[in-house]
Amino acid sequence: MVILLLFLFQYALAQTIKNVVVFGDSYSDVGNYQRLTNGPMWSENLAAAWQASLYSFAFSGAVCDNAMYLKQTSHQYIPSVKDQIEMYYHQNLTLNPEETVIAMWIGVNDIYKVSETQGDHRDSLKKVVDCISTNIRNARRAFSTNKFIVFGVPPLEKMPYYAENLIKSNQEQTANELNEYLLKEVQKMNKHLRSLELDFMDIHQLIDHIVQKPSLFKIKNVKDSYWDACQGQCSDDINSYVWWDKVHFAGGIHRLIADSIVQSGSFTKEMRLPEEGLDMDALLNEANSKFKSPKYEAKENTGEIDRLIEKINKEKQVNTPTVETEETKEESGINNYVYFGVTATVIVCIGFVLFNKRTKNRTGHLTSLSNMLKKEDRGRFVPLRNIDSEV
Repeated sequence: MVILLLFLFQYALAQTIKNVVVFGDSYSDVGNYQRLTNGPMWSENLAAAWQASLYSFAFSGAVCDNAMYLKQTSHQYIPSVKDQIEMYYHQNLTLNPEETVIAMWIGVNDIYKVSETQGDHRDSLKKVVDCISTNIRNARRAFSTNKFIVFGVPPLEKMPYYAENLIKSNQEQTANELNEYLLKEVQKMNKHLRSLELDFMDIHQLIDHIVQKPSLFKIKNVKDSYWDACQGQCSDDINSYVWWDKVHFAGGIHRLIADSIVQSGSFTKEMRLPEEGLDMDALLNEANSKFKSPKYEAKENTGEIDRLIEKINKEKQVNTPTVETEETKEESGINNYVYFGVTATVIVCIGFVLFNKRTKNRTGHLTSLSNMLKKEDRGRFVPLRNIDSEV
């Protein structure tokens, strides 16, 4: 109880984030379709850390946009991120955009779809990144919010599913390429879209670091899935495993992901989850717990968000015909914005933080190994080396 009170006092000193909205796949599905982990998801831990309400529209099996692939044959429609954004729009939640962070974690199922096709996959991966970028832009315009977290994809080659698979190296390369394209797009958007605060969560780096130095994170098994190794018969702590099943994380990893985000100090003052952890089961089981997202019914989009964005653009052209939109300026190469805010791009990992800070004189990537400075201006880290100068 004392630990929880100290943590809540720490949070009270921070900038207020009251809402977390999530779009994604099985790594974020808290029960809309199926929950694929043993405990609280990263988003539930994050909502509790920020004392924010959680609204998760993620569905297991989701891709960025179903229109990019063959029609689903599943008996239950799985809404893509594009569908999920329209589902959120129809909730009419009217959340304060200054107090709301939108998180998007998608891409693994897109990689599976792309891998089923023949030929060079790079163009297909770039289309996936374009889709992610478009969804972020549309959500930004539709909900008037600027605070976003976008996740990369994890290292597929580390998954038990691919441990002895002949296509392991191909999946590794595909995941790396998608993350590379996505990071470049995030950097471009932060540079050209005024007031945007878009953070890139480098889940690939985080899992790599955990696998390389598991003892630092109290992890004992980085290779096997808990269910394969134990079959429910052993006494191993499930949270000492990286993998819950062959492709999904155990609850301890979800907690580390949330801890990475709150330690970054991007949207709030940097903090840490209590060493013993929050009693998330108790918090989620409380009556009307704001950390427990409502469950949402899967619905296919009707193109309403596209029509809304088109309407917004037309109204802006009528009202200010001589002023280009931010997107038009970006496409024409105009980049003479005055940058405000604290962090342009934050690549968040526990013990390994890469970030771009957006200021009038833009800096390069900096790395830090758990040496975060506690300053009044959030997002500051002790730079150990500048990787922009490295080959």
